[in-house]
Amino acid sequence: MDNANDTKEVIGRSAELIFVDYSDAKVPASDVYIDENKILHFRLCGNHPVCNDAAFEATTDDYKVVDIANSFGDHEDRYEVNLRIKIGNEEFVTPFTLADRGRKIYPILLGRKALKGRYIVDVTKCGVDRIALKEAYRINLPEDEEEGYDEEN
Repeated sequence: MDNANDTKEVIGRSAELIFVDYSDAKVPASDVYIDENKILHFRLCGNHPVCNDAAFEATTDDYKVVDIANSFGDHEDRYEVNLRIKIGNEEFVTPFTLADRGRKIYPILLGRKALKGRYIVDVTKCGVDRIALKEAYRINLPEDEEEGYDEEN
């Protein structure tokens, strides 16, 4: 029997995340552009009902353009940056593609690259109370990706 999972932290289908080098905010990106010197500029936290008050600017010359396919098979180019994050007790650098999630209840999606080898995801647990978020910030988003999961909490 493999006991490698014994040392991994268990997180739920949602968790709080901290961008260590920039802020203690949980953030989406907006206002993404490249200037004449090829520096990528982006605003973290902007345009999201939960974390817009904590918005701040970030810049980097360490980025690349990647092709992203959504769940419908549509493709788009996005900027990818490496950011230091902290989830629970673990701090590490992982790639993020920048997208405006201002109309989504959760400002960030964590992918397999960030989670693999670090965490066990227990989908029956939830580290963020999305109903409380919706009530506190008067969020009425038609694209709530967790609609229907409330009965399981």
